Amino acid sequence: MQGGLRAAPTPDKAKAENKLLRNVSNASSRGSFLERRLSILTTGRSTGEPADEVRGSLGLTLLHEPSEPIVDFVFEWLPTEPGFKRVRIHTYGYNSDWGEKKGSVLNIHDFGSALLGAMNTSPHIRDSASNPIVFVGHSMGGLVIKKAYILARHDPNFKDLASRFHSTYFLATPHRGADSAQLLNRVIKASMTFSTKDYINDLIPNSGAIQAINDDFRHLAQDLRLWSFYESVKTNLGVSHALIVEKDSAILGLPEERVQLLNADHRHVCKFKDPLDNNYITIRNALVTTVDQIEKEWLVSTRDDYNNTMKALAGYLGQSDTPDNDLVNLLDRQMEGTCQWFTNDAEYKSWRAGVEHVPKLLWLSGKPATGKSTLAAHVVKQFYDANIDCGCFFFRHGDKSKISVASMLRSLAYQMALTNPLIRSEILAMHDNGVLLDGNDERSLWRSIYLSRIFRTNFHQPYFWVIDALDECTDFTYFLPMLAKIDKKIPLRVLLTSRPSSVIHTLLLQERLSVLAKQVTAETSYEDIRSILEANARFLPIDNPIACENLIFEILDKSNGCFLWVTLVLKELETTHSEQQIQEVLDSVPSEMDSLYTRIMDTMAMIPRNKRLAQAILRWTVCAVRPLTVDELKEAIRLDLEEIIPRLERTVESVCGHLVYIDRNSRVQLVHQTVRAFLIQSGLDSDFAINRIKEHSRLAEVSLQYLCSDELKSSRFRRRGSATRSAKRSVFADYATVHFSEHIVRSSSSSDDQIIALNSFFDRNILTWIEIVAEGGDLYYLTQTAKNLKAYMERQAKHRSPLGQEVHAVSSWVKDLIYIVTTFGRSLLISPPSIHFLIPPVCPRNSIIYQTYHEYPRCLELVGQSEPEWDDRLSCINFSDCQVLAIACRDNRFVIGLSDGRVVLYHTSTCQEAGQMLHGTEAVRFLEFGSSNTLLATGGRQHVVVWDISVGTRLWAVDITHRLLAVGFNEDDTVLMGTTIANYTICWDVEGGGEIERFFVSDQVEDDSDTYRPAPSHAQISGELNLLAVCYRQRPINLWDLEDKSFIGQFHKSAPDVYPGPLLVAMVFNPNPDMNLIAASYQDGDLVVFDPWNQRQHAIAEANAHTLATSSDGATLATGDGGGTIQIFDFETLRLLYRSTINDFDIRAITFASNNVRFFDIRRDHCNVWEPSAIVRQTVTGDGSSEYCSEGVTGDAETVETQLWDDSQAITALISDGGDLLYCGKEDGSVDIYEAKTGQHKQQLYRHGVNAAIRLLEWNHRENVLVSIDRSSRFQVRKISMKTSGVWVAENPLLDQCLGQAIQQALLSPNGTILLVSTTSSDQLWSLEGHQLAFRNAGVRKSWQWVDCSSDTQRLLLAVDGQIHCFDWKTLDECPLPTSPQAPFGDGGFPTIVSMKVSSQGSTVCAHFRERLGNQNNAKLRFWSLSSSLSSSTSKSARDQTAKHSTSFDQIARDVNAVIGFYKLLLLFLDQSGWVCSINSEISGKEKAYTRHFFIPYGWHCNGELLFAVTAKGSIVLVRRDGIAVFHRGLDFEERVILSIEGDAAASKTKPHWRSPVLENHIDSPRPEQRWDSV
Repeated sequence: MQGGLRAAPTPDKAKAENKLLRNVSNASSRGSFLERRLSILTTGRSTGEPADEVRGSLGLTLLHEPSEPIVDFVFEWLPTEPGFKRVRIHTYGYNSDWGEKKGSVLNIHDFGSALLGAMNTSPHIRDSASNPIVFVGHSMGGLVIKKAYILARHDPNFKDLASRFHSTYFLATPHRGADSAQLLNRVIKASMTFSTKDYINDLIPNSGAIQAINDDFRHLAQDLRLWSFYESVKTNLGVSHALIVEKDSAILGLPEERVQLLNADHRHVCKFKDPLDNNYITIRNALVTTVDQIEKEWLVSTRDDYNNTMKALAGYLGQSDTPDNDLVNLLDRQMEGTCQWFTNDAEYKSWRAGVEHVPKLLWLSGKPATGKSTLAAHVVKQFYDANIDCGCFFFRHGDKSKISVASMLRSLAYQMALTNPLIRSEILAMHDNGVLLDGNDERSLWRSIYLSRIFRTNFHQPYFWVIDALDECTDFTYFLPMLAKIDKKIPLRVLLTSRPSSVIHTLLLQERLSVLAKQVTAETSYEDIRSILEANARFLPIDNPIACENLIFEILDKSNGCFLWVTLVLKELETTHSEQQIQEVLDSVPSEMDSLYTRIMDTMAMIPRNKRLAQAILRWTVCAVRPLTVDELKEAIRLDLEEIIPRLERTVESVCGHLVYIDRNSRVQLVHQTVRAFLIQSGLDSDFAINRIKEHSRLAEVSLQYLCSDELKSSRFRRRGSATRSAKRSVFADYATVHFSEHIVRSSSSSDDQIIALNSFFDRNILTWIEIVAEGGDLYYLTQTAKNLKAYMERQAKHRSPLGQEVHAVSSWVKDLIYIVTTFGRSLLISPPSIHFLIPPVCPRNSIIYQTYHEYPRCLELVGQSEPEWDDRLSCINFSDCQVLAIACRDNRFVIGLSDGRVVLYHTSTCQEAGQMLHGTEAVRFLEFGSSNTLLATGGRQHVVVWDISVGTRLWAVDITHRLLAVGFNEDDTVLMGTTIANYTICWDVEGGGEIERFFVSDQVEDDSDTYRPAPSHAQISGELNLLAVCYRQRPINLWDLEDKSFIGQFHKSAPDVYPGPLLVAMVFNPNPDMNLIAASYQDGDLVVFDPWNQRQHAIAEANAHTLATSSDGATLATGDGGGTIQIFDFETLRLLYRSTINDFDIRAITFASNNVRFFDIRRDHCNVWEPSAIVRQTVTGDGSSEYCSEGVTGDAETVETQLWDDSQAITALISDGGDLLYCGKEDGSVDIYEAKTGQHKQQLYRHGVNAAIRLLEWNHRENVLVSIDRSSRFQVRKISMKTSGVWVAENPLLDQCLGQAIQQALLSPNGTILLVSTTSSDQLWSLEGHQLAFRNAGVRKSWQWVDCSSDTQRLLLAVDGQIHCFDWKTLDECPLPTSPQAPFGDGGFPTIVSMKVSSQGSTVCAHFRERLGNQNNAKLRFWSLSSSLSSSTSKSARDQTAKHSTSFDQIARDVNAVIGFYKLLLLFLDQSGWVCSINSEISGKEKAYTRHFFIPYGWHCNGELLFAVTAKGSIVLVRRDGIAVFHRGLDFEERVILSIEGDAAASKTKPHWRSPVLENHIDSPRPEQRWDSV
């Protein structure tokens, strides 16, 4: 607290007072003396000291704001102090300078009121409504704080603010007044120069103001933590020395008050010499006590949520290991006092402080083993200690998880989320909204996480990245261009370390990155090396100090600045026993690292008994995909050498000549990457040289040996639902299961041993292996294994006939692995054991997994329609009433533009509709996402509209005069551009829609100064490359730079002077800036790829493409032609990867999903969803899997024939007869019978008419009556009977009528004698004898459904407009319910019924509906007891029973895809993940649960309306286009999921595993429904 009684003099002697007053009275002509003395009285500052040093700024000022503040300090304090990481610091100043000549009417009340008002209006304090506030007040400032607290407690407007006052620190506060105030008052009155101040009177001992404050505060301070500090050194007053505030005045004397003295005068109780000042330490420790207490309380309230959030983000970002492990290992090896030369460097300090004009990028380079990593770790620790936000990443060549830019970006994003709640919430929103991340695509990660989210958050302070060993990253060339595009306003500073690299230097120049370059030289390292030598010299056998100094000098001179050389030499010197031996070692040790390594190898070879062990250790340490732990290495060596090394941790370093070490995480690592480079170099003459192909073959052999062992063997007769055998697996299991294929692909393919071992593994344990991988939560390793094995098999085909049994089996499994991931991946992650009993039966008949495992004992059984082969087309979305004209995809959403002006939004993963928007009355021809998936631009011929699709809001719309050819956002979504046929491009401001500029383009004719201006035929905009491509009919492609609107050049497919040229059909930019390519398709069938900057052709192929699309990573190019054929090419080389031929309509457009695997095409009135396995294999990012193999081959493109579905035979209605028969209505108007037992078609019963599609079927088992209703609103009622020959016969119609309105529902009465027919405006009762019984005019209604209850044959229910009504079956007259004439259906909103089902006994009804409340459309799932609802009793007990039997399952309603029906007391439903689940309708109490049973493959349940039936035996029937699939024994598999108790937010969601017989899995409530409609 600034201002106030900062150093008011209190003379302790009357003599001093009188002397001072005499001086004042004689000072009329000596004003300088008075001013000098009064200066000492008022401020205590030394003569000549600037007043600003003491006074500071007035009002409430924010000094420091951390990323995640949990407490507010109102007092200036150093934010870099340990323990203050989450403290936001303010200072408050008020004008109490008694030395001012003018008077003041302000008093303590005024100052306190001003402080309270400033806090109440501070956005920082106001927006953190739960943060406690800690005050520190010096002198009169403490009284101001007390007054502010009193005012807050007495004023209801400040009730919330008053509750946040947590602690107050009083530094020499005159709680009972100060004698110096009385003296000062007399001095001022006696002077002729200075005017009186009212607040001085408040400080006079026993003043009214003091007494009132103390009395009020004493009654209100019970909830405050109070600390009082008093001065113990007298203040120099010039004429004497005295205590300004006596001890008894500085202490409140209240209970629980903590009192401490400070060895300081009045001024220096709040001003310190340095952080080592004892008074500073005293106050700091007290403040830390308060902060610790607040932090503990905060952790208790937020720990669970925080931990669950970070656990979810760790899984989402693929973070199983944190950089802290590398950091700690490096710091453990750092000697205290080293690395200071760098952090004390003036240029480094300027970079850290963010001095203007100092580059934000610092590049530290140095030769190998010169301590760069240790320096980086030292910098990170400094940042941590100073409470500075920092993220770090240490690239390591020997660890696959630490060699790519993508790994670094995921790690840094996770670290930023750890400390910044805004970033945390942004990434959590991506996770919760199902945004799919391609964790291996650095460009996709950069765009979706950083550009779209992290860099758009508000940074309270600078953020630092420390990135070590950039040169060890396999794709670092991608990273520097990313840094170059970061907005300069973002306070990000980056430290890079690497070896000297001309590539990095060139990239920095090319990207025009301003960089501060520093180097680690021998000279800069000498002092640190000397410190290491001096610390270790005492362990050497040298007693003579001079000899010791000479030894240090000699080692230092030979080291050449290399820390590793020094470390290895010291290790060898530790084995010496005399000065002579030391000298011998020094004379023989070479100064070059390679020579030193050779010497160490020779020494190792001299111990034969350890040679084999050393070779094995080096083999696994050098060639392992990631560092092995000591225990893993022990087991690997046991399998490798068939030896048990019980105490490997004690011998591993010495056996290997200290070339390996064990870090603090028990991982065995090479001491430096130069060791790896030395061992794997060709021509190394040593017993320990590493031949990588040979050693990888051995590692693959050992890994497969484990995978074939009985430890992983699964019994084919274990109980359904049981988990993998509970026997503890080997510590080597994790490594072998995940990484065995990495060694196979790097091994020699000339031997048959690997194929035989692979076939044995697949035959014995593949399902258990898949289960183990799925339990790890990441199926990437399955696809990576398939990719590696496919590459190996292609190479192996040169040596072995592909017709061999083992080769065929392994190749089949490689194919199936890909499809298992794409088809069942989501379900496999939910329930890994499902691979044993649920997945094989639903695989294609010709797949090896089906043929091998579908007859598992008591397995799920699937009969009826199934595919013979895997299908790359997952789904088809149909729009029968309009044409599909445009499509776009970004992250987890894709949108479709329709000819009627609608824009329909879908979830990418489930193809579930998420909402609709209305662009206008014109057709939607353009769709373009921004860099995030929240901004969407839609365009037609007359309008452009920009939307925020997260809420379905139209942001702005503009009219356009000329037809658009292309639309696109710039890279940071600030500008939307549109190119028209009138040769100009318009730029709109994305925020408001205003036109920024428009510029003209033209067809540039090289030999003519005039421009040629016909209408262009094609245009493409690339925000990533900032380029525009425009083409005119039969002219070359013109390229423009959007940054400066300059012409770049023209691409001529044919000779430059040959006109007219070939006609351009389509073109697309590669979105990867590192490729700089464009693909163009021409009418002559050629597909061309060229560089837009130099217009040079890169590749050409024949494709006959009408439309082009590229994956977001730029790796693949998709083409579509007029005959419906899709081809996938490698973009850069145009090597054909995949072709799908389908005899279908012309392909209008193609777009890729963000995972670069799934893609969508649109044709006429439908959209196809594809996920070819060939693309999965291509897009799995490797780390150079075949980098050691020179025998690679190029495989042929995969060509598949996709069969069209016969829509005329599609089943459009389904109902079960309650026994073993199923009645199916079809698109062609026929009604057929199918057998539930076999799923096969039995016979056709009858037909309505040609192409009169059957829409509804209704059955009554008492009278064997079937009702069928077709599209023309014609309904027939027929009795079904069987002849003696076994043939079923449909008798002549009992009823055959056609209504003028569309029939929405039909119900037969329980006795089968009356038919209810319901249309949009009326309800009718028909007797089966042929006449109408009743007619009810229903008026206008949007959502309704009739419910038959077999438990009461006299009544039926109608749910409509949020109410439930009861009607008589015979007259259709309304009758009252027991509780009231009407019963509420929803929660007071506007419910839209999705489905209503009645149990087979007719006792329970279930309603699945959506209810609009405000802007939200929430899904609901409710149960009612029909027996109690329809009871004739009107007693209180009956009413209570009705309420009791209304059960809510809203917690899972949003995850319900479709309600299937009842089986006994179980309501069966399909969730969004494709699992068939059940709820016990009789469950009661607060705790509710449901059960998962089995899942249905994604492609089977994402094709529009789902038609289900449940047989009497509990089999589930699903319509699949023109057939049915019947799942037998599916309900035998159970996995119980318990929902959280109502109102209990502490329940956590855990990943389920199968147990036998059931597993209780507690989960949170699902998120609120995200669907909206803007139409």
